[in-house]
Amino acid sequence: MLKRKKNIILIPFLLIFSILFLFSNDVGIMKWYQLKNERNQLKLQINTLINKENELNKEINKLKTDTSYIKKIAQEKYFMVKPGEKIFRVVNKRNVK
Repeated sequence: MLKRKKNIILIPFLLIFSILFLFSNDVGIMKWYQLKNERNQLKLQINTLINKENELNKEINKLKTDTSYIKKIAQEKYFMVKPGEKIFRVVNKRNVK
């Protein structure tokens, strides 16, 4: 009878201790959840960087092969003109004093 009372007291204590152990240690549920979230964020970053790399590779390929694209970039980004072309600059009257 005394042994049975010890078991009744010991079982809830062990149960509570086990639950606390699962949640609080380095291999517990909380750590697992944090690592899972971190892994998902890293996967998202990897996919974003892969997509950016693909876009940059397409841009490189265009710059190597597509002459009309090269001309467009030269005109828009570097303000280059073809022989005989004239550039007109539009001045915003609100900024001129």
